[in-house]
Amino acid sequence: MPWWKGESTERDYLGYLEERFSGDPRAFEIHVLWKRKGLKPHEVVDWALEKLGELDDPGREQVWAFFDRDDHSHVERSHARAEAMGVKVAFSHPCFELWLLLHFGSGAAGTYTSKNVQNRLRAAHRAFRDFEKHISATCRQALDGREKDAVSRARNLITNCPSLACTAKLGHADDCKVLDRVPSTDVWRLLVELGIVVC
Repeated sequence: MPWWKGESTERDYLGYLEERFSGDPRAFEIHVLWKRKGLKPHEVVDWALEKLGELDDPGREQVWAFFDRDDHSHVERSHARAEAMGVKVAFSHPCFELWLLLHFGSGAAGTYTSKNVQNRLRAAHRAFRDFEKHISATCRQALDGREKDAVSRARNLITNCPSLACTAKLGHADDCKVLDRVPSTDVWRLLVELGIVVC
């Protein structure tokens, strides 16, 4: 299965998932496309749509776009365009590091800026003390075995979504604006799709 994304933290994480959970023989493969310095959400979606058109077996293969809020513009439009065309989106607000933080606690307190979340991740576990956009072997060990808790916490964030119509079971409501989903991360959906965590 090709999976898709753009920045080094996410690339490291996807590599970890494949190494740790794909098994032998492999239950899945993750092909990561990325660009140094990352891409803007609309560029991620453009590239993902290109890859979607190249799939050999769309029944077995999927394309995922990973992007986060940060300070990007056109996030809502990019998110809607990707989903409408069949690209699965793992959107994190404010940043991907929220997903990592959820392995160690709820992540539901405080203000939600990328810098704040990254600082809280560094404080959450000693393996991440020196974290700077790279998931080391020590960080991977710290994450291992905490996937189910992280998925549960990410789904709880949906239940607490400001729209009040979103639920962990059904996901975000149709009228829930992507930029209102703070804090949130949809990375958990990938783990469920791969069978790493069963909900």
